[in-house]
This record gives sequence, C-alpha cells and structure tokens, in this order.
Amino acid sequence: MTRYFGRYSRGGASKSKSTTELRLGDNLSDANKQVIPDSSSYTIETVRQLADTVKSAASIIPVPGLSTVLTVAIKVLEACEEATVIEENVKGLHQRVCKLMLAVVHTVSKETSQELQGRITSLQSVLESILADVDKIKQQKQWLLVFFHGLNKERVDKCVGRLNAALEDFQVVGQLRVEDLLDKINTLLGKIKADSSTTAAQLDRIEDTMNRISQPHNAPSAVLRQDMPPPHHIFCGRDGLVKDTASLLTITDTSRVCITGVGGMGKTSVALAVIESVMKKGIFQKEYIFWIPCVEAKTSDLLRRILYSQLRIPAESYDSLDRLEEELKVNSKQRRLLLLDNFETPWLSNPGQDQANVRDILVRLANLPHVALLVTMTSGFAPGIGIRWEHRPLLPLDPAAARVAFESKYREAASNSGRELAGPDLDGLLNRPELDELLTSIGHIPLAITLAAANGGDLTTSLGDLLRDWKKAGTAMMPGEERLSMDETIGLSMERPVVKSNDDARTLLAILSMLPAGTTGANLDWWAPNLKSLPTAVRCLRTVALIEQGSGPFETSRIFLRPTIQSYMSHEGRISAEIREQVHDACYKFVLGHKSIPDDRKFKDDLKALGGEEINLQGLLMEIPIDAPRTDAIDALIAFGFYQAWTKPSTVVASRALDIARVKHDGRLDAAARRIAEAHHCLGRTLHRLDRYDEACPHFEEARRWFENLPGGADLHCAGECSMELSDTWMYMQKPKVEIASLVQKAMTDLSHDKTERYHVARGLFRTGDFLWWSQNQVKALESLSAAKAIFEELDCPASAAECLFSMARTHASEGNYLKALLIARDALAKARESGEARMIFDILNCMATYLILRGSHEEALVIIPQLLTSWQALGSPLCVGQSLELLAYNCAAMMDLPGARAAYTRAQAQFAKIGSTQGREDTTRCSRNLTSLERVAEMDPNIFSRLEKPVPMY
Repeated sequence: MTRYFGRYSRGGASKSKSTTELRLGDNLSDANKQVIPDSSSYTIETVRQLADTVKSAASIIPVPGLSTVLTVAIKVLEACEEATVIEENVKGLHQRVCKLMLAVVHTVSKETSQELQGRITSLQSVLESILADVDKIKQQKQWLLVFFHGLNKERVDKCVGRLNAALEDFQVVGQLRVEDLLDKINTLLGKIKADSSTTAAQLDRIEDTMNRISQPHNAPSAVLRQDMPPPHHIFCGRDGLVKDTASLLTITDTSRVCITGVGGMGKTSVALAVIESVMKKGIFQKEYIFWIPCVEAKTSDLLRRILYSQLRIPAESYDSLDRLEEELKVNSKQRRLLLLDNFETPWLSNPGQDQANVRDILVRLANLPHVALLVTMTSGFAPGIGIRWEHRPLLPLDPAAARVAFESKYREAASNSGRELAGPDLDGLLNRPELDELLTSIGHIPLAITLAAANGGDLTTSLGDLLRDWKKAGTAMMPGEERLSMDETIGLSMERPVVKSNDDARTLLAILSMLPAGTTGANLDWWAPNLKSLPTAVRCLRTVALIEQGSGPFETSRIFLRPTIQSYMSHEGRISAEIREQVHDACYKFVLGHKSIPDDRKFKDDLKALGGEEINLQGLLMEIPIDAPRTDAIDALIAFGFYQAWTKPSTVVASRALDIARVKHDGRLDAAARRIAEAHHCLGRTLHRLDRYDEACPHFEEARRWFENLPGGADLHCAGECSMELSDTWMYMQKPKVEIASLVQKAMTDLSHDKTERYHVARGLFRTGDFLWWSQNQVKALESLSAAKAIFEELDCPASAAECLFSMARTHASEGNYLKALLIARDALAKARESGEARMIFDILNCMATYLILRGSHEEALVIIPQLLTSWQALGSPLCVGQSLELLAYNCAAMMDLPGARAAYTRAQAQFAKIGSTQGREDTTRCSRNLTSLERVAEMDPNIFSRLEKPVPMY
C-alpha cells in the first residue's frame, strides 16, 4: 500500500520533510512515522482511553484483571508498531489485537460472569506470551532479522493463530469491522447508563470516550490533522466575489464552486474569506466545514488519504472511497462544506489514468447533495466532467484596492521591522505617482503586491527604488517568507507534466512572454508559425494558468500572460536566443506586411491589424540595438512611425528610427541615405500632428534635402511631398504669404516633373489648391481642387479625394454658402471613411458641426461635437481638442446655455495655451475675451451671444 509522507510525525506537530524532500536515502523509520493512520491506529488510541476509563469504573464493571489486560494489550500494540521489518505480518497481528480488545469491552458491557473472568485471565496469558515473542523479534540485530525472516514470520503467524482462538472465544467473527464494534459498545453503554442513574457519573467518562471515537469526523488520529489557516488580515477588493460565492454555496443546486486563476492571484484568500462568511451567517456549522489541503496530493491515493485524515474518518484501507462516502451519507441531515485547496496538484500531476481516478473521487463527492464543494485551482479550467460547476475565474485587484493592499502591507512591514516612520513621513513616501506605476507593472496581482510591499516596508525602501528593482530583477525581487516566493509560485506551474511534456507549449509560452499585450488566436500564426497545433498548446498553458484567454471565439479572443509571468520568463535566460530572433523576425515582417498609405485600398485593414498589435510591435521595435541594427528592422521602425502619425502620434518611435538610421548610414549607400530622409519625414509629420510646428519644420527641411541628394539620384516626388507638408506647417505658423507661395511653387514643380506620374501631379494640384484657399483665392482654389479630385477618383484614391472635397467644402463655406459646403463635406466624409484615415474623418466632422451651427442647427451640432472631443483626445492634438471645445462653447452660448459656455471656453483656453505657435496664442486670447464677457452677465440672451467672437476658422 502506498505510503503518504505528511507534514507531521506520529508524535505530534513537529515538522517533517515534505513529499518532495523525501528521497531513497532518507531513514525509512522516519518515513514510516509519517503514514496516515489506518483504523488500527485509531483503535490503539481507543484502547488507551478505555484502559483509563475502566480503572475509574471498576465498581460499575467489576471484572478483575480487565484493566491489566488492556494495559498488556497496549504494550503488544506498541511492540508491533516498532517491529516493522516483517511489515505485513505484524500489521495483521496489530489489527487483531485491536479488535480483540474492543470485543472484550463489548462483552464486558453485557455480562460480568465468573466464566468471563476466567476467559479474561486466559487472555492475559495469551497476550503476555505474544508480547514475549514480539520482544524477541525486536531484540534481534538487523542482519539477524534478514537471515531469520522465515523463522520470525512463523513466530508471528503463531501469535495470530492464538489471537484468532481468543477472538472466537469472545464470539467475534473475524470479518467484524472495528466501526461496528464501536457502534455496539456505544449503544450498550448508553443502555447501562439509562438503567442505573446512580452509576451515571462514573459512566460519563466511558461514554465520552466512546462518543469521541465514534462521532463522525472526530476519530482520534496518530497524525494531527492540518488546521484550516485563518483568513488573511489584509484582504481588499474581493467583497463582491466573497458574497457571491457564499450565496452560491447556500443553495444545493449551485453549491459546486470552483475558483481558478494564475498563481498568486489570491484564490485561497478568497476561499478562506468565504468560509468565514458562511460560518458567521450560520449557513454551515463549524464542525462540518473541512479544509482539504491538496498541495501535496500528487496522486489519487494520496488525495484519498488526505480526505480521510482531514475528515477524521477511520478506514482499514484507503484504496477506495467507499468508507468515506458511506460516512458522509450517515448524517445526511447536516450539510457539509469541503474546501479542496490547491486542487491543481492532484488534478495535473499525473495525466492519464490517475487523473481519471481523481476525477472519480471528485465526481463521487459532487454527487452527495448535502456536501458543498469549494475548489481552488491554479488553472484556467474547472476540473472534472459531469459536474455542474459555478466557475469563478479570479481577476487582478482594481487599482484602488491594489493601492490599499500595498499601503497596508508596507505599513505593517515597516512597523514589524522597527523602522516605522512617523505618519506624515510614511504618507509622503506612499503618496507618489510611482506607486501607481509599480502596481500597474506587476499587474495588480495580490501576491506580487504583498511581497513587494513587505520587502519595501522592511527597509522603508522608496517606491522609485522598488520600481527600479522590479524593472531590473523582475519577480526575483519578491522572495517569500511565510508564503512561497513569486518565482516558486510560477515555477510550480512550469513543472507540471502537461507543460514539461509539450515542446509546443513551452515554445508558445516563451513567444507570448515577449508580447506584453498578448495577441489574438488569428495572429498567433504570425508570431508562432512553426507550432504543430496552436489550439492544443494554448489549452495546455491555460490548464496550468500560465496564460489566459479572453472571451469570444479562438480567432478573435486575446491570449496573454500576466506581467508577473512575463517578468519571470524574461529573466535567468528562460527565453532562448533562437526564439528571441524568431519573434523579432515576425515583428518586422508583420509591420512591413501591413505597410501602406491612406490611398491604398488595404490601408484601413492594415491600420486595424497594426492597431491590434501596437503595444507588442512598439515594445519589440524599441529593442532594436542602435549600434548594429538589421536593415529590415530600421524599415519596420520607420513604417511603424508613419502608422502612429496617422493614428496616435508619438515621437518615441519616430525619434528612435532617426537615431538608428543615422548610425547605420555610412555615406555611400543610397538605401541608408533614403532611410535617414524617411525618418526625418516621419518625425516631422509626427511633430506637426502634435501641433509642435517649430520643431517639425527642421525635420521637413532635412528630409527634403536628403531626398534631393540621394547618392543614386534625387527623389523629387518625395522631396515635393516634404515641401508641401512644410508649407502646410508654415500656414499654421502664419508665416509670410510670399514665403509660403514660393515653397508651394517649388513643391508643385517637384511633384509634377514627370507628367506621366498622374498621382503625383494630382498631389501637386491638391496642395496648390489648398494654399489658394488659405490665401482666399477661392475661384482658382476650386479649379485646382476640382482637377485634382477628378484624377484621384479616376485612380481610386479615396483619402486624397476626401482631402480635395474637404478643401472644396471649406472654400464654399468661406464664401458663406454653408448648405453647399455641408453637402460636399458629407461626400468628403464618405470617402474618408472608405480610406480609414481617422484624422481626416475628424477634420471633416469638425467642419460639418461648424456649418450646422452657422445654419442654426444647434441640436444636430451638439450630437457631433462630444464625439469629436473624445476622438481628438485619443489622437492627442491640443489644437484640435481646443477647437472642438471652443466650438462647443459657442454652440452652448447660441442655445443660451451660460454655464455650459463658460465651462467649455475655460477648457478650450487651457488647450490652446499648450500650443507654442502664433495661432495658439491668438486662440487663447479669443477664448479669454469671450469668457470675460460671459462672466460679467447673470444669464444669456441673444444680444450677448451676438457680441461673442466666432471660432477661427468658421469654414
């Protein structure tokens, strides 16, 4: 029979080696002491207690020698326990002595005849002879025990034979179970007590002994049952889940609850809080709530043994759950609650037949209607088939709860270390923005929060230092003391057979750990093209909660790792150089495979694809070494910079691209020079879209210069585009018209140098028409814009066609023809949406809202403007946000909404103040004057509205 190496020795609560620590070289006697007791172990405690009670009840059961017999029996049992070399024979002898002693008490409880006294005297003689034989075996040297094994076996067999005769003498059938004897003894003693009230006090001790032995879940044990740990005193952000789970356990139909999640998410903490809640509410009585620690139950056999031990149910064999199931059915009126904690150990340690055995145990427990199950698992799935689970995946704490948990633990650790700071000093230390950054970087995971706060509080480490330690060392900065460290917690999942036996799963884990935002099932083909079965690998990693999967179908759901696991994988060389190179290759190919411009029909889909992987792509691209970059890496970096300029401009990637392109340039290669030109162009456009016009101009100028002087010949089309964007920037900066006109003329010349390139010719016409509109030469502007639009529509270029229509609408609006402007703007909006160029869509909507206001359609405008505000804020343009707020303020004033107008003007003024150009200063001043006018009045009226300055431009 397989032995269970538990936490305690038979002697009590002294610590012992865990399962993983026991090796073949360990002392066998130490291991044997850790066996979970079988029914005979329970019964030796019964005999000991009976010996004491019989001595005090001699007047009630006047049988001379009874106490002596029990004392000798105990000595025999103890001798048997020590003579474990001939294990099976001695075990049989041990069990028969136990049964015999119970039979004696059972018989004595019914009769006290002279004949019985004789049988007891005879029994004493038998026991003394057996004790002598067992002592002889014990006294032999180790080598004698081996050589005389047969002789000793025969000696024990004779002892068993003598005991069999004694059992027959007391009319006990050999197969009679210990449990039945206990029940009968308890019943007979109860009758004696009822018949004689004078002996009640003396019988109480005997009856109490029998009750303690025969009560459900209260049998004596040679191994101390592990007590349920108390709820954690720092427990934040889970009240709703605790209440929900307790409610589920209340109802029989929903009383199978499984809490799953990544290691360190606080599953056990939640479960213990639920236990405390149901006890306080009286849903379950305390004596019928059982904690089943499964962390060391690596086989189904060990799981059964732990169940028997924790529920204190005696059994002659642990090969079956029958005895436990029978016991749980006896008192069916009392509801029980079993918390199977860390159930991933038995469930995942031995895939195959043993897992089927574990499933059978779980199903049998779940089939008991009065037994509620609360299971915690480091997994993504609830266990078992055929069980109706209420599955509750555990998510990270919300930011507010995470902050409370960190602060509480930090203060406690500081106090316990004797380094407690004065209240204001500690408040100042904790109330810093670095705390939010730290909590976000560790994913708001409870164990990570606790360990980081404890380590920081011990030395009153600053949050900045903790954050630096996290970025440098990752989960290694979170050692455990009372709990497992973060690395150990993750390592347990990594060591599960389901992971260790699956090469694809380990490869996928390494790949996903390099993607901080995770990815979709569909995009996994980009990142992991060489795996045999992606869904199988995903399921394998989800089984051990190393990765998580969002809702929805596999193709569209997001598959990701928590930050703690990403950090764990990124240290100690856990990701091979081969996989790193493969992931970077995939990144460059992904970006370049989705490289397009707004006039390409695939541009809209490319934006969506890049947007879905933006965080991953940026993270990987920023890892490109500045001193030895690959050429495809630079190309991808520049292409991604342009993508961000069209979506949400950021100088981080564009600046990095320029730095690397400059290093790679050796003064000879045309390709290297072109990359420098493109990088300057990308950074110039990014700065322009962030309304940083003064900073954008030098980059447009440099880009134009590089394109004009490429070693292999000038690229005048690209140089002309840079000139056009520079002229657009100068218009925002309100440079002299003559300077802008000269620049536009040069750009037009460059773009149109090859008349057969109609697309570039049309781009020159559009930019010229846009400048003419700005110069208020409306007639020529419309001619140039109309000619460009016709070419773009013929070439099927939706973005450029939308730009032409947009400029045409503004041209009509500047002449006061708002209805026509509105109709053309709607055509422009349709084209822009075909392209997917977000900034163009928002520009057009902004103008449409303006035209609606000018036509008096204030309610319609009020529908558009709030949507615009959200969109511009997402793009990060202070100018556009300010213009929308000013438009909202003006519309509120037109609708006689004085408070709304004041609030919007105040916010618009703040946005314009962020822009360092002449236009920004003028816009700020205009809003300030209007705000001053509105603050002087108590209520709005048409006369006050008519004196307000209109937003610029109103076309």
